[in-house]
Amino acid sequence: MLRHVLCFLCLALPASALAVPSIFPENAAFATVGYNGDVGGAVGLEVVLPIRYLDVSLGLEAYAPVTNVSEAGFRLSGTALIFPAFGTTPPLALGLGADTGYGPDGVSLHAGPLIGTDLLFSLRLPMTASLYLAPGYASREGFSLAWAAQLRYYLDVEGVAIELSSTDLFSLGLGVRVLF
Repeated sequence: MLRHVLCFLCLALPASALAVPSIFPENAAFATVGYNGDVGGAVGLEVVLPIRYLDVSLGLEAYAPVTNVSEAGFRLSGTALIFPAFGTTPPLALGLGADTGYGPDGVSLHAGPLIGTDLLFSLRLPMTASLYLAPGYASREGFSLAWAAQLRYYLDVEGVAIELSSTDLFSLGLGVRVLF
């Protein structure tokens, strides 16, 4: 019964990015519908930590494929923005990200760089783009690679963004992000 409830929640919520670190930390709840040979879903939360002079966030996400809920898992991720959008066109931001989780590959741990840009300043579009590439280890697999490419479009409705993503969990994901 619990498996069916989890599966329903993953699909019933509107479709955003997985809990891979985001280069632009923000307080948000998100949901994603994704495909990687099977349709699946993810829900999560990201919060900005109150650390003075640093942009640091922490995210938690639960994910599951529709047809095999036994492959469900969760990830905890973190981001530290090192160079916020410095003087390039378009402005680039650099950071470090890490994630740890439990899923079909066992316990995993990854860490690596993040790079992102805010397209509002160069293309006049309310969008951000970011990349995450993090080598790591998974207990059942050995070497493991976490990665994500995300495009986030902020709607005219304040505090809502639509996100298109490709990650190591879902090769194609579509989601919604609600800021608070």
